[in-house]
Amino acid sequence: MTKYKWGFLRETTALAKIAGLDKATGLHRTGLEEYLKVIFPKTNDWIHDKAIGEVNGHRYRKRPDYRSESLKIIIEFDGLQHYTNPDIIEKDIESTNLYNDFGYKVVRIPYFIQLTNKAVQTLFDINVPQELFDGKIPSLSTVGRNSPAYLCPAGVKRMAQEFRNFPEQYKINFDFLKQQNDLFKSGIEFLEREYNVQS
Repeated sequence: MTKYKWGFLRETTALAKIAGLDKATGLHRTGLEEYLKVIFPKTNDWIHDKAIGEVNGHRYRKRPDYRSESLKIIIEFDGLQHYTNPDIIEKDIESTNLYNDFGYKVVRIPYFIQLTNKAVQTLFDINVPQELFDGKIPSLSTVGRNSPAYLCPAGVKRMAQEFRNFPEQYKINFDFLKQQNDLFKSGIEFLEREYNVQS
């Protein structure tokens, strides 16, 4: 699949290289900073993985993935562990609320949502003129061990809630997991139940 410029999202280009090719599709991965250059071409004050520091007389150690002071935005890439551990899910909610209280817009990008042009429009309210990630490529698979079967109950619920904002990516991934014909490792019945409950 080398014909594709944009790969599966990872927090950084370095981590994208370490992760290598996706086992199910053969597609490479792309660091979030590469996407940010195209989504926000005039923004050059991104701070990656640094503590927020002092706010209103208090010191905070929280380290957002990406932060721009000029845009007053924080962007978090939520990998698989953000869907397998309820303690992490709870901390994500707390962090988002804290960042909002500080006046930041917070955008959380789930590992299973790829930055298609439509997803960028939904997440950032920005139309990018160049073609980004191909929305026909599924990002969940049993071989990648990132399907709903590998998540905790709170993670499946969270995944279903977030897929509601990206119905086209839900369908692509659900259909791909169904084609793999491994109900046990796909966990699609859990995802489908939660997705339909929230309809």
